[in-house]
Amino acid sequence: MRAIGIFAVLLAMSSLAAGLATPASAGSGAASGVTLKVADGPPFHGRVTSADPACIPNRRVLLIEIAPDRGPIDYADNRTNGMGKWVFSSQLQGATVVQAKVAQSKASGVICRSARSPAKRVGGRAARRDPFSE
Repeated sequence: MRAIGIFAVLLAMSSLAAGLATPASAGSGAASGVTLKVADGPPFHGRVTSADPACIPNRRVLLIEIAPDRGPIDYADNRTNGMGKWVFSSQLQGATVVQAKVAQSKASGVICRSARSPAKRVGGRAARRDPFSE
């Protein structure tokens, strides 16, 4: 009976030691954000933000089409500069609604969480009617 009590104490102590060795932020990571600016077409640009400066430079950003009847389609990817800015200058054939996504990464021992921008309509302006063409 005494051996079981000693085993239980040793097990509890090893669990406590393992918990102290794991950093408090091990599972959570640093929150990230990403913006997307769309005018009438390229270039598409934005910025990655984070409270942790290690999570801003050299982040991979995807530009994806949000298709209503199927899954997202990756169009392009790029990396952020030192200030978190990114740009895509390629033409997106047939895309109507796009979104920027920053992938999860690990920088300087910090886990940087992924994020998505709000979806934006490409060329969302209505075509003007020419009053002289009638």
